[in-house]
Amino acid sequence: MRPPYDKDGSGDWFVSDDGDIVIRSVGDEILSDETFLVALHELVEMKLCDKAGVSQKDVDGFDASYRGEGEPGDDENAPYRNEHRKACLFEFLMADMLGMAGYGTVE
Repeated sequence: MRPPYDKDGSGDWFVSDDGDIVIRSVGDEILSDETFLVALHELVEMKLCDKAGVSQKDVDGFDASYRGEGEPGDDENAPYRNEHRKACLFEFLMADMLGMAGYGTVE
């Protein structure tokens, strides 16, 4: 069973019980550039986690227990930190292609 979706979060990914890939992205406008970028990030992160053997359960568990500041995937203890940060690179590169100067930072 999939945990409830955190609508305050910006995005989420999971594989449904039927085996469908589900990408969720929250934004003010359904087809806004920002909503698209979050969905792209989630798709890339999901694939990289799968390739690295990081399970959906591990990601969801860490996210659910996270109490720090910022995004859980940026935390040095996140089991999917590497995959999250690589997904950020795709997201930020696409933002640049969309003419969104200054979108996101890499630290």
